[in-house]
Amino acid sequence: MDRSQDAGGKEALSRYFGRFAPRINLRGGEALARIGQPISGLYRLEAGRIAELKPSTSGGSQIVAIHRPGVVLGGLEALGDGVHQSDLVALRDSELRALPIRKAEALLRRDTHVLAEVARAALRRLGAQQPDLRRRGSIIGFVAVCESVAARQLAEDLAARTRKLGLRTVVLGMEAAAFGAAEISRLEEANDLVFMAAEIDQPEFAAFCSRQIDRLVLVSTATTPPSPDMIPRAAAAIAANRLVDVILIQPSTAPRPSGSEVWLTAAPASRLFHVRQGDWADLDRLARIYAGRSVGLVLSGGGARAYAHVGVVKALRELKVPIDFLAGNSMGAIVAAGVAMGWDDEEMNMRLRDAFVASSPLSDIAFPLLALTRGRHVEARLERHFDDVQISDLWRPFACVSTDLTEGRPHHHRRGLLRAALRASLSLPGILPPVVENGHVLVDGAMVDNLPVGLVIGQHDGWTLGSDVGEAQGLRPADLTLRPSGWAWLASGAWRHGPPIVSVLIRAATVGTEVAMAATRAALDVTIVPAVDQVGLQDWKAYDPAVDAGYRATMSRAPDMAAMAV
Repeated sequence: MDRSQDAGGKEALSRYFGRFAPRINLRGGEALARIGQPISGLYRLEAGRIAELKPSTSGGSQIVAIHRPGVVLGGLEALGDGVHQSDLVALRDSELRALPIRKAEALLRRDTHVLAEVARAALRRLGAQQPDLRRRGSIIGFVAVCESVAARQLAEDLAARTRKLGLRTVVLGMEAAAFGAAEISRLEEANDLVFMAAEIDQPEFAAFCSRQIDRLVLVSTATTPPSPDMIPRAAAAIAANRLVDVILIQPSTAPRPSGSEVWLTAAPASRLFHVRQGDWADLDRLARIYAGRSVGLVLSGGGARAYAHVGVVKALRELKVPIDFLAGNSMGAIVAAGVAMGWDDEEMNMRLRDAFVASSPLSDIAFPLLALTRGRHVEARLERHFDDVQISDLWRPFACVSTDLTEGRPHHHRRGLLRAALRASLSLPGILPPVVENGHVLVDGAMVDNLPVGLVIGQHDGWTLGSDVGEAQGLRPADLTLRPSGWAWLASGAWRHGPPIVSVLIRAATVGTEVAMAATRAALDVTIVPAVDQVGLQDWKAYDPAVDAGYRATMSRAPDMAAMAV
């Protein structure tokens, strides 16, 4: 069918909807149809959002598509067996036109142009990709859940910063309480972002807001405990699909965040952010996130070669490229965690030199029942530098990966004790003893995902960078020889760095994933590949040349990152 026939089908369908289809209104969370119900008509969405849900393999339901104004629903069922194959639920307050089934069937028999248009709409539904629900939406609702924060002021501050990024942003407060779905849709079309803000003493407006938005943001001070009724009841669709962020306002002098775990336990949040009182840099970071201009950084494992990531971070800071989300594996996770802790270049250098350069972390050689080392040195150093910090109590969102040998799959660490997660991610089989957590045996994530890009890409809608030392040349013949040889190796104390089998095991853990890594790297906006071929996998003294390699590799990609600079 040519374009004129295509346009004719759309015009005819629009005309019939205008003449014969009355308007219906759905409140956010209400169902238009349920699985197994006979179809009652064709529907055209005029305003709002309709989610299509199907049963999840893990129980409950999962969203398989989100429909926007202009879409025609029901055609797939009308052309099929006449029974709904999925739930259709309003994510927001929505307006639709409903063409009764008898008129719809007569229309499909009579007008081939309309039949073709409905068939195209049905095919589009069949080909819809499951949406990533954690990314940026057009309408964001900020709801204060304690008395000492002002949601409207926060929204206004963030709006001012998104406008500096070139976005059209409007902020709505109580004046929007009388708006209908169509008026809110018009505002959405006229702007890049719509921020709605409700204070703690405006529960009815908060409930109204929660039915108009793509994402709910709960705002509180870190010292205020969450209350059971903090999520408006009308936000059921938002909460059920974890379209919730938490922003905790921290004291301006706080050395580190606190209070996160109770919030993540109480709220169905997919993301948690910390903002220091009066800190404009923290607000700029939030503005980048909600504007889709944030930057995520993923760091691979690779033994001592992962020192190169320190140079990568140093160069990014000099280039004014922000780092808003972090993830890593093994030694890459160590560097990423340091950035998330808020370490500057000087502190990063000091701590890594103390933990890994001054003496080998693998020098507590043991009789190899489970591993070549006891792992006590590593554990002591992790405790000294990361203390009892929780992952959720980091200044920037952080995650790392380990391999679950019990279930044979990746294990993603987003909550819990930071040093325990790092210890699992570092646990190369045969070198460090595995970590047992909740009945699962965890080892180094390199066996399944040495560059865990998905941990960052799924969290934001901006750019994602990766630093990969896994592309460097593998084992060298020199890595397999004792230096010095024979008994001199023992007498010199070189044994503290581990025998050559350590290098073999480090390399063996990553080689099996290199084919899959091609697709991983393709998902990155920029891949940085430091030239660390001359750094041995367990050459813990080669800190400076590795850092320099990471710095130079990043600077060489500066033109590719110019748009990210702030």
